[in-house]
Amino acid sequence: MTRNRLIAGVALIVLLGVVGAIAAYGVDQEQSPETVTNLSIRGKVVVEAYHYDEATGTYVLFYRDESSNLMVNIGFDWVEDQLGDSPSTDPAKWISLSLSTSSPAAGWTQIPTEIAAGGLSRAVGAYTSTGTGAWEIEATFTASATHTDVQLTGLQSASSGDNNLMAANTFTPVTLTSGDALTITWQLSLS
Repeated sequence: MTRNRLIAGVALIVLLGVVGAIAAYGVDQEQSPETVTNLSIRGKVVVEAYHYDEATGTYVLFYRDESSNLMVNIGFDWVEDQLGDSPSTDPAKWISLSLSTSSPAAGWTQIPTEIAAGGLSRAVGAYTSTGTGAWEIEATFTASATHTDVQLTGLQSASSGDNNLMAANTFTPVTLTSGDALTITWQLSLS
């Protein structure tokens, strides 16, 4: 089974500019604060899911969705801490999923009713550098039960618990049955 057959989703968040909360970082005394660019975060999540076709030995696409994500308040604080203070947390490398119909809110500290069984529990993603100031965090989930209406994902800085959510996004619900593969890839870049 190759990675190309497993790719089931892409979550994209783009970090542009300089972190507003640490705007003074890297500014010399002769540069006015007005010339410092504030942080602008934009992104989208592309989610694709595949059923395994035993007859051909390949995965067949049955679902695709694209939508914008949301950076939450504690995510902004986490970025500030990672870039300007003494990081006290893991990198944001944990990917979570949920069946919740809630729309992401800036005040969230974790995604609601996170899935904790059936092959879709929070998973550590693999880090890959994709160039200067760019990287990916990717995790592959294999459903071991039926999950009706998976529709929310989060990028987090801890393997479990609350107060570690960086970003979240909803997508059109997808139902996975046992054996279905879902790969979520958060692609990030900083400029």
